[in-house]
Amino acid sequence: MCSESRNTYALYCHTGGFMDRDETRAERLKMLENLLFQSARGLTAREIAERFGYHRTTAYRDLRSLERSGVPIWKENHHFGVVKDRYITSVRVNLHESLALYLSARLLSAHSDKHNPHVVSALEKLASALPESIGQHITRTAEATHKRRPNCEYIRILETFTRAWSERKQVRLTYYNPQTDETTKRIFDPYFIEPSPVGYACYVIGYDHLRHDIREFKIERVQQVKILESSYEIRDNFDPYDYLTQAWGVMGGDERIVVKLRFSPNVAYRVRESDWPCVDTIDDLPDGGCLMTLTVSHTLEMKPWIRGWGADCEVIEPEKLRQVIAKDMIAAGRMYEKEKSMESGL
Repeated sequence: MCSESRNTYALYCHTGGFMDRDETRAERLKMLENLLFQSARGLTAREIAERFGYHRTTAYRDLRSLERSGVPIWKENHHFGVVKDRYITSVRVNLHESLALYLSARLLSAHSDKHNPHVVSALEKLASALPESIGQHITRTAEATHKRRPNCEYIRILETFTRAWSERKQVRLTYYNPQTDETTKRIFDPYFIEPSPVGYACYVIGYDHLRHDIREFKIERVQQVKILESSYEIRDNFDPYDYLTQAWGVMGGDERIVVKLRFSPNVAYRVRESDWPCVDTIDDLPDGGCLMTLTVSHTLEMKPWIRGWGADCEVIEPEKLRQVIAKDMIAAGRMYEKEKSMESGL
């Protein structure tokens, strides 16, 4: 089979039908652009040729065509890839998809408690691409995000992790632990970046060469980070989504803890109407309340949520969590009683 025939056949398999020659080449270039963008280490001309079933000279010609069209191509050690922080993608969405993006933008803004220029830029671009009736609200959201307090060092560290993650490069980081008041250095393989609903923080999850295990690090506590030349392979087929399956926030792992919470009739309807993470069952109780059963990896992140229900939520099990919440509630009650006594003495 000749080179052109192999190429046409390969594209037929990808697209499900034949196209004319110009359409075939345009589709091929778009597919190559996507492959280069998705590849962390890049592709050689030989690998490109094998993917599309043509000669290496055609691969080089396609790469030059992409460069001429404005795609930022990098070349290193006979590998080609896309410069991700200069690459601009384009998508087409319908009205209902526009609403989904608008809601996502609102959530993104709510999660970004700092001034992040990339969030602002992304929202502005999204606003310009949507119908004016929806886009104007995203513009307002971008303006509100722009007014938040700046933290240039945090943005620099987040950018460094993002680049290392996209290129699968190891990093050397310095991390501060406020609980122990210790600062440690380690080599780290960034597998995943995850926002936490607790405290509007971002965490980087990956393999920690100091502890020889998967760890989560709060990006705000990273004091320094530097990308290394060494690449990494994800260990033991680690899947971040499996890791976080039973996480209330970002603290995942293999441990499983069953938590049972009894909610009063005053708030049972609010508990039932929401889709909470890690919930196994919500059973109705004779008094109009409900019993929620959850399975989580850790209970630490859910403690503020439990305390937020006050006397309307009782921890049934585990006993250790029940005792911790009980002590917190007693301490809070004493604090308010103390304030009440002081006010009555005035």
